[in-house]
Amino acid sequence: MRQAAVALFAEHGFDQVTVTDITRASGVARSTFFRYFPDKAEVLFEDDSASHLLLAKAVAGAARAAEEPLGDSFGAVMRVARAAILVLADSKAIQAVRYPVREQLIAETPQLQACSLVKERGYTDALDAALVEQGAAPLVARQAAHVATACYDAGYMQAFSSPETLPEAVAAAFERLFAL
Repeated sequence: MRQAAVALFAEHGFDQVTVTDITRASGVARSTFFRYFPDKAEVLFEDDSASHLLLAKAVAGAARAAEEPLGDSFGAVMRVARAAILVLADSKAIQAVRYPVREQLIAETPQLQACSLVKERGYTDALDAALVEQGAAPLVARQAAHVATACYDAGYMQAFSSPETLPEAVAAAFERLFAL
């Protein structure tokens, strides 16, 4: 369904494609479509639960390996957040096949821009919660989560034309930050 929907969106534009068009092109019933997606916009976005779990596991692993407890040390929390975001970037680079088409569709469609912002906020919230769970002070965790996801976003934009470079681009964003 995803591939059929992306192809239709790319050819006709997001607003011109209906759920019926997608189900016809993919050979499934409308009820099947809605079993997997609440609306046509969600076709372009991954199931966040797996990525949120990946972030939580990456935070837990990085926190165990940290040289100091997280607490209210922004440096310690930021190092753990960086490690977790780099794991996420590695994971997302693997899914890069539809990256440029998806990004173009998001750039052209206000509804998709809004969905993208909500998804990005979900990653920040998931990272924040995982950091707090591993002992980071709540305000420090929130700040670190926002900074780390901003670095991810900067790397994401840099890697737009060659998404396989996402991990390196995200790492470079963190290096720019730490060079202050």
